[in-house]
Amino acid sequence: MAFTLSEIMAARRQQQQSQRAGRGVVEVDEYSSNPTQAFTFYNINQGRFQPPHVHMVDPLPHDAPKPPGYTRFVCISDTHSRTDTIQMPYGDVLLHAGDFTELGLPSEVKKFNDWLGELLLLFRLP
Repeated sequence: MAFTLSEIMAARRQQQQSQRAGRGVVEVDEYSSNPTQAFTFYNINQGRFQPPHVHMVDPLPHDAPKPPGYTRFVCISDTHSRTDTIQMPYGDVLLHAGDFTELGLPSEVKKFNDWLGELLLLFRLP
């Protein structure tokens, strides 16, 4: 079951109007107890619906210069002790999520810590 963008926007407008009318009342999304139905409702023909306040951006190449006045977040995850081949861009903030070891061995933790130490030098370069 797919919904059109106009149907979704009409439902959102109706929800916003009812929220304005009953100030102080927080309504629970009707699909909050059924994630599968929510997924279907909030997707349009297998394409993601983006609320108006979300702005999608294209990722920059790893070697693109950082524009002045911006903060660059470098996000990586699940490196699993395979950091040797990663081309790390300059950044202001590094976020690593997920597993950083393959087996959780102390030698893998030390290797990752050493790699982070090397990155610290890279991140300090202008």
